[in-house]
Amino acid sequence: MKLKLLFKKFGVLYVFIFTICVQAIVTYAYTKTKKFSLRALVRNLSVSFSLYFAYTTKNYFLLFIPLVLEGVLETLKYKGYHMEPYIATEYQYSDFWNNITKKNQVLSNFSEANFDEIIGFDTKDISSENNKKIYDWCKKTYLESINNPNAVIYDVNNEKLPEASVLKKTTDDRKFELICKKLDIKPGMKILEIGFGDGDFMDYIYEHYELRPTGLSISNEQVKRVKKKGFEAFHMNSWDITPEKIGTYDIIIQCGNLEYILTSGKDHAEHYKKYSNIIKSVLNPTGKYFITACHYNTNFIDSSSIFNYSSEYLLRMYFLWAGNDGWYPFGTDGFSKYANEVGLKTLFHQDRTHDYYITMNMFFSYFQCQNGSCLLSFSFASLLDAMIKTIAGPYYIHTYLCYLATNDYIWTPFLWEFVPQNINGKWIPPFTLQYIMFQN
Repeated sequence: MKLKLLFKKFGVLYVFIFTICVQAIVTYAYTKTKKFSLRALVRNLSVSFSLYFAYTTKNYFLLFIPLVLEGVLETLKYKGYHMEPYIATEYQYSDFWNNITKKNQVLSNFSEANFDEIIGFDTKDISSENNKKIYDWCKKTYLESINNPNAVIYDVNNEKLPEASVLKKTTDDRKFELICKKLDIKPGMKILEIGFGDGDFMDYIYEHYELRPTGLSISNEQVKRVKKKGFEAFHMNSWDITPEKIGTYDIIIQCGNLEYILTSGKDHAEHYKKYSNIIKSVLNPTGKYFITACHYNTNFIDSSSIFNYSSEYLLRMYFLWAGNDGWYPFGTDGFSKYANEVGLKTLFHQDRTHDYYITMNMFFSYFQCQNGSCLLSFSFASLLDAMIKTIAGPYYIHTYLCYLATNDYIWTPFLWEFVPQNINGKWIPPFTLQYIMFQN
């Protein structure tokens, strides 16, 4: 009886302490990042207290409190409050990818590889007709792979494609070659790569130019990995970059992660200019900055009205929003026009959307469906694992759901964003991938 009275008197305190303890245990015993997320704690407390008060008061409408709170937090995020994206993003991506790549090395260092002429298409052609042809081939390849993980895949000319590991290495190297030629890398140059993944691009530059780039990443696991290879690397948030901390460089490369750093809801103009100034501060005079970044396609739905979007579209947008902490740059010049304003001149700009689309298509099918099974497929064990990890990382469950390969071709939001769709008779992808090179 005394224990029951004590629980009734101090129940709220017990729930609070219990929630913190559970999150701490999951964070420090079950993740590599070891970052305690306040954003995750807010969500966890809302769930704990809603369950507690719903049980003690028998008012089960209180179970909806976490959903209401999520709506409030997402609104604040849209207004420009970032809700600790650094802690969320580092846990969400680094732990997820570290776990995946341990099981399948072909999936390591995911990038927007260069498939030009590899599968028989001109991937630079973004006409409606070519978009439809690539869509048809990609969907056929995807379904064949996930339904038969031992399937042999053929290009558009009915030529057998190389095995997954060879194809990935070939197309990655073609991308690296394209970028290096545009940058005109010379002996003695100082090079920085922001967000280097497993360090494949750094390896390529060292192998072909005998230069050791410096890396910068929010993932300590990635930093430790490239340091073992002999590269210098900084473990830090890109927003904390200063010349005093990392020095200055002749070339800065940022492939496939700028859009996650820039997302900022409504205050994008000042946000983008602020980041551009940070990059400018660590570029030497006439130094070059090369990015590959996703942009919202204004040709897809050229309206800001929510009523112009289907419920399916809004659901996928939410998954992207939640996973990325905000919106991509709007339009093909959504970032570059603000970079230009602070003095970064555009030297090269090319649409490479199909590179990302085909890579993502292969990632969810041919690359991950090998030896009779698909790694990124649903199971109750994998769902339970994701739910537990969400206790530590607020968006981990979103990441897990976003990468599930299913027979619904465009279920996965990270694939859907590049899949061409029929809009008023024209085949158009919701998002685009832009290659842009600036000079200081």
